[in-house]
Amino acid sequence: MKASWRAPGRLIAIDGVNGVAVRSTARAEIKRVAQAQRGGISTWDASGVFGDLIVADPEAGRPSARTLLLLYAADLAFRLRWEIRPAIVEGRTVAAAPYVATAIAFGRAAGVSGGWLRNLFAFAMKPDELRLVDKPPARTPHAISFVDFGCAHLSANGHSLSRRELAERARTHLRISARL
Repeated sequence: MKASWRAPGRLIAIDGVNGVAVRSTARAEIKRVAQAQRGGISTWDASGVFGDLIVADPEAGRPSARTLLLLYAADLAFRLRWEIRPAIVEGRTVAAAPYVATAIAFGRAAGVSGGWLRNLFAFAMKPDELRLVDKPPARTPHAISFVDFGCAHLSANGHSLSRRELAERARTHLRISARL
């Protein structure tokens, strides 16, 4: 029987729709880890793809929910390759804020099938711990999260639900996944 290899570090997934609360929880989780094992926090848009989307020419149009999710998956692959896995291999702890559950909740709120979402994020390593932050979306424009960003784009694109309704649906999907 072949033993599976396990990196010495740890991955803590911090998921939620409120970006401020998610980052605050990530900081608290990393703070409780011994100094020698702290790897830091990995946040969405580490690759800059969403920043590029913000400054894109308006003629490019607004992305669909699937496009936003594909971009999130590409950004997560970047984070795993350049931030998360190297730190874990060094024996450090990384808080991914947010990780997979947030993107799946956003996708489900936007009407994307669970099967498609599971397939999309099948590449992501399983976290050692998962923290779901159940706080409503922040109301300030400076506290943008992936869910805020996605909901703003979808509602501006004529989605049948408002930005607030989409965010609350994503929060409900996170609550449901926490029960599983």
